[in-house]
Amino acid sequence: MQRRFTAPTALILALSLIVSAAGLRRRQAAVGDSASSALDATEEVLRSVSRLRGLKPKRSVRSNLKTRDEIKESVIRDMAESTTPEEFAASEKTLAKLGLVPRDFRLRDYMVSLLREQVAGFYEPKTQEFFLAAWIPIAEQKTVIAHELTHALQDQHFNLRRFEKWPKGDSDAELAAHALIEGDATVTMILYDYDQNKGQMSLPGPDSPADDESKYPVLARAPAVLRESLQFPYINGAIFVQAVLKNRSWPGLNGSYDKLPASTEQIMHPEKFLQGEGPVKIETGSLLPALGGDWKLLDSDVNGEFGFQLLLSEFIGKADSRKASEGWGGDRYASYQEKKTGAVMIAQYSTWDTARDAEEFFNAYCERTEKRYKSARPAPPETGGGQERRLYETEEGLVLIELRDQNVIIIEGAQTREQTARLREQLWQSRKDQAAR
Repeated sequence: MQRRFTAPTALILALSLIVSAAGLRRRQAAVGDSASSALDATEEVLRSVSRLRGLKPKRSVRSNLKTRDEIKESVIRDMAESTTPEEFAASEKTLAKLGLVPRDFRLRDYMVSLLREQVAGFYEPKTQEFFLAAWIPIAEQKTVIAHELTHALQDQHFNLRRFEKWPKGDSDAELAAHALIEGDATVTMILYDYDQNKGQMSLPGPDSPADDESKYPVLARAPAVLRESLQFPYINGAIFVQAVLKNRSWPGLNGSYDKLPASTEQIMHPEKFLQGEGPVKIETGSLLPALGGDWKLLDSDVNGEFGFQLLLSEFIGKADSRKASEGWGGDRYASYQEKKTGAVMIAQYSTWDTARDAEEFFNAYCERTEKRYKSARPAPPETGGGQERRLYETEEGLVLIELRDQNVIIIEGAQTREQTARLREQLWQSRKDQAAR
């Protein structure tokens, strides 16, 4: 289960990965480069990137130097503008309920710590300006500059500002769009590095580890769900872009900005994007009437294949999680909190390509549930007629997992069997937009 993270924050992380890949040496002291030197370097790299990417600049790109503190302040301000304290709190509670972060985890504080560790230059679509790190010699930043100037060209041709106010409620599609943008910039950066140095440079794989703990301790020690969500656009995005280029070349990739990838499934399986296999849209409706009492909605969103893979892999291993998440067709989850007790309930509805895919996910989630809770006592399973149902009593409430043909519902954290029954009945009435597939 991935959550929405601000684009500037993800950009900072990208630079840590790219800096490592390009072998740049960070210097903590200011190096005395001038603004004119920054502009000269920008113009030089822009010419090369434009040639390699096949996008002509429509205008020059302004550039300047910023100190570490200035960049950090800019990115933190952007984060505050795009994500409210209430949204951070809702994400914390949802992730903790699923066992993906500790109960005392503070998401915003973590993001600020990450910024302090990873802070570097960035391209700002709002001002159409590129900021370089004042503490790193410009000559050592050119590979990173190539990545960021690809964003400048993307902005000039495809308008990156349209991604800043992504509609809430489909983080999976948002992550897929960012994977296109960052994957494009990462592949172009690698081409630039090869063009300049005539050296070999290979793309990292989807299971590549983060930089070692001694270099980036905040990143290395982050919960897997956050670390892998932040890395996804650059690593998986680059692999996706390579596949599109192989099939459609650069003009075809340009067309991907008009018809965007619609899910992380399409990023992880580019053939589904190329074939136009889109996700099924799910609408669960409000579950407040079925909950009864004094509850409030925390969040409603889409996990996607990548989100389910993260959710499962925390407890049952990556290989099994990857297999169980394949065949995803569409999903929606909603998390609610009881105002008086603070108890959290999460309801999920997912649909799968085949009944076999749904059964594999059902079995994997049952295994995950048994490992997630210290005392998960299952009631006798109910089976028959293409259906299967499991009910667990846990220290955090009841967990119901039910399979019907190609669909699976999950209710996690219900307080009573009566409440579970009401939620189950309403959740099975969720609407599916089959036309999207």
